[in-house]
Amino acid sequence: MIPPNQLFEVSATYWLIVLALSLCVVVGHLWRFAFGKPDGSERWQRVTAFAAALALCLTAVDGLNFAQQKLSSHFRVLGTVAVIAVTAWLTWLHLSHWKMPRSLFWSRLAGWLIILSSVSLTGWSYHRFRERLYPPSKKPSLLLGVPGKKKTIHEFVALTDRDRPIRMYRLDEDGAEPLNEDEATSVNFMETTIQRGPADPTANCHGWVFLDSRFLISGEAVQRILDDNGYELTDEPKAGDVIIYRSDNREIVHSGLVRGVLNDDTIIIESKWGIEGTFLHDPAGTPYSTFFEYYRSPRPDNRVKIVPVDELPLDE
Repeated sequence: MIPPNQLFEVSATYWLIVLALSLCVVVGHLWRFAFGKPDGSERWQRVTAFAAALALCLTAVDGLNFAQQKLSSHFRVLGTVAVIAVTAWLTWLHLSHWKMPRSLFWSRLAGWLIILSSVSLTGWSYHRFRERLYPPSKKPSLLLGVPGKKKTIHEFVALTDRDRPIRMYRLDEDGAEPLNEDEATSVNFMETTIQRGPADPTANCHGWVFLDSRFLISGEAVQRILDDNGYELTDEPKAGDVIIYRSDNREIVHSGLVRGVLNDDTIIIESKWGIEGTFLHDPAGTPYSTFFEYYRSPRPDNRVKIVPVDELPLDE
């Protein structure tokens, strides 16, 4: 699959072919000017020139990808034209000077440019071949937040035990723009987590804990639930308790559920990471915050009731 904003995706085999052609060019020049006859072999000179031209054209893929990925839309066309122009000029240089005798080669700028481009091609193609053959380990990227616009739910409302309403949301799929990889965050926690549920844009972490994964709610709404539904802080968490992650200024940034406590007092948490899936992890094993608290309620579960708007209790 071709990554976003990239024209071509090539394999290690592709760069191995470019490397072989580049080595052929370098060996051809060495044979011609170090060990060959003064005028060289015409057939070998021609093969060397055509191998260089082919290697240059294949290597231009990297330049085109760079122009597509790194340049802004205003300079992308200019960058693409520049890559094509440089490739065409170097190709012409190799093809038009293949008959140049050894006696003139080292005294002309064209000769030095041919040698320099040949060695550079070999080095770059070797680097790209190694890069494709042994790709660097990449941190997994997740959408830890809720990207895009949120639309308020008007037909239903959530109510705390004190009948205070909680505004609920869903992602606005109609006005949503395609997600960019830049919106994702690379995380270091994947080796210490176990994914239990698939990605689901219907709910965020708070909606998963309190609304049966039906809607999105804010951190401020979670604080209202804690206040109204009888939650109290506890230092001895057990299965079913809620874990709340807070920022430095005590804003709620993440929530989850205690799934169990092992014999060695290891606490197992399950939480939903943004619109991604649900994960089992240790309490400190999330990218949201290292400050967390456990809450327990006398209620049988953590669900907040959801009622149609027309069934809201009327004020007397």
